[in-house]
Amino acid sequence: MDRILITGALGQLGLEFIKYFKKSDTFVLATDIRNPHEKLSCEFEKADVLNKERLDLLVKKYEINTIYHLVAILSANGEKNPFISWNVNMNSFQNIVEISVDNNIKNIFWPSSIAVFGTDSNLDFVPQNPSMNPETIYGVSKLAGEKLSSYYSRKFGLDIRSLRYPGIISTDTLPGGGTTDYIIEMLNAAKNKSDYTCFLSKETRLPMMYIDDAIDAAVKLMSVERKKLTISSSYNISGFSITPSELEDQIKSRGFNIKINYKPDFRQEIANSWPKEIDDSSSIKDWGWSCNFGLKETLDKVFS
Repeated sequence: MDRILITGALGQLGLEFIKYFKKSDTFVLATDIRNPHEKLSCEFEKADVLNKERLDLLVKKYEINTIYHLVAILSANGEKNPFISWNVNMNSFQNIVEISVDNNIKNIFWPSSIAVFGTDSNLDFVPQNPSMNPETIYGVSKLAGEKLSSYYSRKFGLDIRSLRYPGIISTDTLPGGGTTDYIIEMLNAAKNKSDYTCFLSKETRLPMMYIDDAIDAAVKLMSVERKKLTISSSYNISGFSITPSELEDQIKSRGFNIKINYKPDFRQEIANSWPKEIDDSSSIKDWGWSCNFGLKETLDKVFS
């Protein structure tokens, strides 16, 4: 049976993974640098993933054999202090790898991002293996992690599996400082009947994914036999693509009288280096990826 450690467990993905694994009675140890506001449905230990000794102790104490390493400073927040971002994103990754090697843990899930791409990546429809020139420290750290995943697989036999997540939509948790946060903020504004100022231009097209698909994809990828996988770095994955103006139209078509102002800030430059559409055919072929939530299904869930 899996005994799973989730780092960064109080973030957008972590809380949903906890809910998912609870349904199958899988043992989960959640860790974060802060305490939860409410009691979780699993074991919890306050721990900084940069403290390798503390994390190693917990892995041994709870007999962990699988790790979902979710700790990261996201794109927009990362640009405010790139040195801290690099330290958190990369040194936490390195700690997880060293602890896994020392404790003979083979199975690791680590999310990558569409931030690994750049203006040389054919942004209209990004293939699995394009040229990559990320323009944020977040993207640089994620690309470095992808390369290290392949290296550590060869060097130590680690099985690190990864998805290049697009913007993830969930209104149950607060946005985490990313460039696609506008979509969550706009949806929450509509639900709260308040106006919203969007930090991206109205025609900025970006790929998105509903949180349920994000969780299901990771779990499915982790369950597939390694020999069926052709990618050792990170798989492209996508749900649907949308612009702020298209989202505004969809919200208003559902009867929400919301006023949207557009005032692009520094995040616009980041978005300009990100894909408009994603080719996820390798995920479809290798492990049967299928999106369950398009735009309509996503909005149905959000406004239900």
